[in-house]
Amino acid sequence: MSESEFSLTVSQTYAASVERVFRAWIEPTALVAWFRPNNQMQTPHAETDLRTGGDYRIEMQSANGTVYRVSGLYHEINEPGRLAFTWRWGDETEAEDTYVELTLRQLAPNQTELTLFHDEFISAAARDSHEENWRGVLAQLGVYLK
Repeated sequence: MSESEFSLTVSQTYAASVERVFRAWIEPTALVAWFRPNNQMQTPHAETDLRTGGDYRIEMQSANGTVYRVSGLYHEINEPGRLAFTWRWGDETEAEDTYVELTLRQLAPNQTELTLFHDEFISAAARDSHEENWRGVLAQLGVYLK
């Protein structure tokens, strides 16, 4: 994990076990329940093939019906402390992949710190937009874990 001008790091602490937080990121039924940047969106579909080299796909839908798709490949699965994957918007084969690493650290029996590192953005604007959305996604995770 290397910091660069076009990377971001966001951390959040949850009142949940590290295992529960990890499962929220890998189970499709959990992802459908919480993975979105705000309450105005819903997540009608998520699928995961949880193995190194396996893929995932998440579809989010805005209130006006616009569908946003994200997909990627799992690079590292070290349950329950680490998950790393590529991140690609849309279905285009020409889209740029970026790289996401999640690190989970148990602070207490029911307290987990999640650190999300997202790298390889092509611009500061792309990085900044993702940072805002990741903060929203992590807030939604907090609501789900209550």
